[in-house]
Amino acid sequence: MQSPVIVLNTSKQRETGHRAQMSNIAAGKTVADVVRTCLGPRAMLKMLLDPMGGITLTNDGFAILRECEVAHPAAKSMIELSRTQDDEVGDGTTSVIILAGEMLAISAPFLERKIHPVVILRAFQKALEDAQVILRRIAVPVDTNDREKMLGLIKSAIGTKFVSRWNDLMCGLALTAVQTVVRRTVDFELADAEAPNATSAAVAGTVATDASAKAGAESVSATPAAAAANANANANANANAATDSASAAGATAGTQTLDSNAAASASDAANAAAPEVDVREVDIKRFVRVEKVPGGEIEESRVLDGVMINKDVVHPKMRRHIENPRIILLDCPLGVWQTNIEITRESDWSRVLEIEEEQIRTMCEKIAALKPDLVITEKGVSDLAQHYLVKENITALRRMRKTDNNRIARATGAKIVSSVDELKEQDVGTGCGLFSVEKIGDEYFSFLTKCKSPKACTILLRGPGKDTLNEIDRNLQDAMCVARNVLFNPYLCPGGGATEMALSVQLAQRAKSDIDGIEQWPYAGVAEAMEVIPRTLIQNGGGNAIRTLTELRAKHAAGLSTWGVDGDKGVPADMNEYGVWEPLAVKLQTIKTAIDSASLLLRVDDIVSATSKKSE
Repeated sequence: MQSPVIVLNTSKQRETGHRAQMSNIAAGKTVADVVRTCLGPRAMLKMLLDPMGGITLTNDGFAILRECEVAHPAAKSMIELSRTQDDEVGDGTTSVIILAGEMLAISAPFLERKIHPVVILRAFQKALEDAQVILRRIAVPVDTNDREKMLGLIKSAIGTKFVSRWNDLMCGLALTAVQTVVRRTVDFELADAEAPNATSAAVAGTVATDASAKAGAESVSATPAAAAANANANANANANAATDSASAAGATAGTQTLDSNAAASASDAANAAAPEVDVREVDIKRFVRVEKVPGGEIEESRVLDGVMINKDVVHPKMRRHIENPRIILLDCPLGVWQTNIEITRESDWSRVLEIEEEQIRTMCEKIAALKPDLVITEKGVSDLAQHYLVKENITALRRMRKTDNNRIARATGAKIVSSVDELKEQDVGTGCGLFSVEKIGDEYFSFLTKCKSPKACTILLRGPGKDTLNEIDRNLQDAMCVARNVLFNPYLCPGGGATEMALSVQLAQRAKSDIDGIEQWPYAGVAEAMEVIPRTLIQNGGGNAIRTLTELRAKHAAGLSTWGVDGDKGVPADMNEYGVWEPLAVKLQTIKTAIDSASLLLRVDDIVSATSKKSE
């Protein structure tokens, strides 16, 4: 008898076929259950203890899952979903995990009935395409210049967070910060007009020039809704998308069993004039710095019209209060460093010291020739250089971080120069109104404020403790991302589960009328899965899920697509009156990410683990 041929190592763990699929589904549902209670205004907080003994208190889906250590590969894939959502749109990290877990859960009965995964995935993709059309149809345009509407939008985004009790303050901080750093077409035209005046040396030494900022922002600030670089092209694309979705709605209106009034209102929303998008760059990551200073009251938090740095002047005799300072930014040391010389005579040593002194004096004279009030360098400032600068009544800050220097350049109009020999008059920044050094708590902070046109800013956060400030910072980042998304794609969808309920009802109607064969079941399953968001909101708010969902289905079947869940009480409410709206970009990204990830995990039919059975 021939001995069996062993191809794979038998000591390794392996799951195949139906067992592997069910294992992935169970892992996905488990991860979703972890964050399920973190959705809505009545969300519960999670306390996480990291290996170093640090404590994280949060209800942010991404922050929770980032701290979790999981062993199952499918669970790791689910956690990556929230990271993708956080990177792309900054909000909806909890919703995307719950929705993806539900998509996997509704797939289990179809796999039990021996329906092939490819058939299920085909139905999922059809449902995704139809869901995007429905989303664009129920979206309404918003005027991004209307501060009250923008504040209301941000309030609904952070109303479920820890900072909701300071809603007005935090919304104001987030909106002011985003509107400060936004750059429109006119800003780039002005920058292009000024560019020819700069010398090639200055351009070579400049790190934060408009051109490099523009190139960097293409990768940092691009969102799914703002893929086009040209603003006019983007506006036209939005208009065309609205027109296409309207025509698609008209083409399918005869086949869908929608109420005629609902169809009319949907097409009106789609045909509404697309707001002109003139936003080219909103770079929150590089140009909005959140400075967390423990102590004081949260109400003392504010957005500075400039930059704040945790630095003091290098010499006690230097000025700590300068109005309208002329600022020079350097990327080189002021002094002579790391010189290796072999000396045999005492006179040579004296000559070396004289040469060093002459070089430093020459450097300081070249700086003083431009009559600056403030010199900031990323490297060190020697004692001798400090002496000469004090004689010229020039204040200096040293060892500045590159990111801080970039923000100072953006706020004050100065250009970062890599050598004092290349300094020119146009490199001096004159856009700052006040330089001051203040002591907050036990530390000194330098403030560059009252800037004329700051395209960078600092948010100063005060609070009772480090954990509280970290949670406020996470919530503030979400709020700023929401404001950024709406600036790029100025359309809103009703919140409170109303959008998901509208998708559920309309996809269920379409499954009965337009989808044939076996695909009809998974397609209807997607419609059923969409109800998980309103159902979770009702449960977290302490309401009766069955009764409330039945009432919502009746409302949406009658064409009232703005009805959702009052998250505080767990009862139905009209989002128009309740005032909860969410960006279209967040909803599109949530549904696309959830369905695509569920499709990916359902395609897996074999799991070979590198860990051995013995170790388990």
